[in-house]
Amino acid sequence: MNTHFLAKNIKNGLLIASLIFTLPLSLANAAITDGHKDEHAAKHKDEHSDEHSDGHEDGHNDEHGEEGHIEISQHMIETVGITSKNAKAGEIKQRLVLYGNLTTDPSAESQVSARFPGLITKLSVNVGDVVKKGQVIAEVESNNSLSRYNILAPISGVISKRYANQGEVANKQVLLTIKNYQQLWLELQVFSTQQSKVTIGQSVTIKLEQQQTESVIKQLLPTNTDTPYIIARVPLDNSQGTWTAGSLLSGSVVINSQAVPLVIDKRAIQVMEGKQVIFIKNEHGFEVREVNLALSDGQFSQVITGLAQGEVYAAQNSYLLKAELEKSSAAHHH
Repeated sequence: MNTHFLAKNIKNGLLIASLIFTLPLSLANAAITDGHKDEHAAKHKDEHSDEHSDGHEDGHNDEHGEEGHIEISQHMIETVGITSKNAKAGEIKQRLVLYGNLTTDPSAESQVSARFPGLITKLSVNVGDVVKKGQVIAEVESNNSLSRYNILAPISGVISKRYANQGEVANKQVLLTIKNYQQLWLELQVFSTQQSKVTIGQSVTIKLEQQQTESVIKQLLPTNTDTPYIIARVPLDNSQGTWTAGSLLSGSVVINSQAVPLVIDKRAIQVMEGKQVIFIKNEHGFEVREVNLALSDGQFSQVITGLAQGEVYAAQNSYLLKAELEKSSAAHHH
C-alpha cells in the first residue's frame, strides 16, 4: 500500500474529526439524530421486506393501532389546560333563553334626610364611600334647640348620590342616597308565547360574557297593559361585587329535564374524518374513540355507544389533542 496515500487519509480523517468536535452541540445532536433516523429507516425497510416475503401483516397492524394514541405527560396536560371528567349518568335539559336587566331591590335603597331642620355642621361621606348601618354620616345643628344631633346610615351600602354640603341648611330635602348592591335582582322579560313554559322555582343560569352563576325564579310579576310581557324576578348574590346594576344579562331557564344513563361534556366532542370522537385518558396519555350521540343541550350530550361509565375523558381544550393527532397522522403518512 502507498504509505503517502495512507498518511494523507489519516490526516484528512483527523481533520474531519476535529471539525466534528468543534460543531455546535445542537448540530452535533442533529447529526446523531439523523443517524438514528437513517438506521431506523433501514431497519424498518428490512422488516417491511421480510414482512412481505413471509406473507404476514402483523407489523402493519401494530403500527395502525398506535395511530390513535397520544403520549403526553401529566405535567404537559396541566400546562396546556386540558381537563378531564368521569363519564356518568346525567340530565339533558331543555332551556329557554330570556333577557333582562340587573336592578337593586327597593329595600336596598335609602334616601337620607335630616330629622329636624338646621345647619349641616358635618358631612363625612362622599359618593362612592362604603358605609355600614348605624355609622355616623352627618351632623346637624337644630334650629329649634341649637343642639347638635347625628344622622346615622339607615342601611349598609354605597353612597350613590350626595345633594348637600357642610355649611348648608338641611330642611326636608334628601341629603344622601345609599344603595346596597350585595343582593341584586335580574328582571327577565317573558313574552306571551313563552309564559306557559315559565314558572316559579325553575333553575336559571345567568351569563354575561365570561361571568356565570346559578339561581332560580322567585317571582312572576305582571307589568302595565302597554307591555307584551311579564317579569320573572331572579335573585343574584353580588357579595363579591362582580356584577353591576343596570347590566343587560341573559338567563337560561330550564323548562324540561330528562335523565339519561350516560352523558358527556359537549366540549369533549371533536369531529375527525366526518366522525364524532372523544379522547379517553389512559396510562400514558389519551386514545381517540368514536362515539354515537343522541339527545343534546347546550352543555351535555347523551352517549349511546363508545363510552362506559367511569371512564375518564378529556373535556376542556380537547381540541388540542385533536390537533396533535392530526399532525402526527400527517407526518406518519408523509
